[in-house]
Amino acid sequence: MNEIRMRVTVVVEHQGEILVIKEKCSGHPCYNLPGGVVDYLETIPDATRREVWEETGLLVEFDRMLWVDERIDGTGNGKHTIGIGVLARLIGEDQTPIPGGLEDEEIEWAGWVPLEEFRSLPLFHPGRREQVIQALTETGYMPRYLGNMLS
Repeated sequence: MNEIRMRVTVVVEHQGEILVIKEKCSGHPCYNLPGGVVDYLETIPDATRREVWEETGLLVEFDRMLWVDERIDGTGNGKHTIGIGVLARLIGEDQTPIPGGLEDEEIEWAGWVPLEEFRSLPLFHPGRREQVIQALTETGYMPRYLGNMLS
């Protein structure tokens, strides 16, 4: 399978809290940020809105790009994913996520976590934690290339 896929990872901060999901996994906590694959002919802002809506039932609007990363599987099966981290703003009146996401999603829980709690939350991608904290707290933060997340 020699293909390149693109996915979006969405950081939504609201009143000092970060939107996180807990995915249905076995054996270890799978806390993550909302996100998923960008569909063919779908823009990154559209994928941002769709993924957050499907996983939490909340409406967001794309704000800006935070990082680019890659996941290149060196085992020879040809999988290569380009990840785009984005910041999104909560829009609309509803601020309460649907605890298990919308139907057909593999979401066990969705909710808001204070930034201090996020600092110690067992994330599926622990390397993501520092990028999120920097993006939300560093004055003049600029988008960054994070390299291969699988190496």
